[in-house]
Amino acid sequence: MKHVAIAFLAAVVASVGAGGAGYAQSVQELAKRAESDAKRGKDLDAYNSIREAAVKIWERSPLLFREALFVKSAPTGYGIYDPRPNNVFKPGEKLFIYVEPVGFAWQKKSGLNHAELVSDLVLKDAEGTVLGEQAGFGTFTFDSRDKNLEVMTALTIDFTEAPAGKYVAELKFTDKLGKKSATFELPFEIEGDQKASDSDKDEPDEDE
Repeated sequence: MKHVAIAFLAAVVASVGAGGAGYAQSVQELAKRAESDAKRGKDLDAYNSIREAAVKIWERSPLLFREALFVKSAPTGYGIYDPRPNNVFKPGEKLFIYVEPVGFAWQKKSGLNHAELVSDLVLKDAEGTVLGEQAGFGTFTFDSRDKNLEVMTALTIDFTEAPAGKYVAELKFTDKLGKKSATFELPFEIEGDQKASDSDKDEPDEDE
């Protein structure tokens, strides 16, 4: 637990310029309290103080992505996924994407903490030319009695008609309540149809 507290103190130093001295002091005080409680064996109190410090950092943070990657199948929960070994897909194969957004806003709604995220999709070729786009490709709402720090979203992209080649999926997430946005890109490749290629090879030359 001591190492955790020290890590938060390091985060404070990095965030003073953006958050201000008052903000830094409050996070630093929570980290010191957690370290003190841990030394006295009050582990739950130490954990709660560290978590409160994490929430404060979260609230001042821009929208970020702790993870954003292709996975083998639709994820079933936070951290519950199998990453793909590569970004090469077969023709007609669906693209499953796992995302852990960080820093979005929570607001009280009907007695619960409420959050709203919307993602827009832009498909580009390898040279960056936009081939297509869809606003509001994914919409995610969360309602919790806590301000959850472990939140995941999942997206499924179906490029069944896309020809073989290299592409880039650009996903822009917008925090509707916190008025924040951030973008990430995932390059990928669709293989050629091997069966079709093999069939072409087997066809006799008309000149023969």
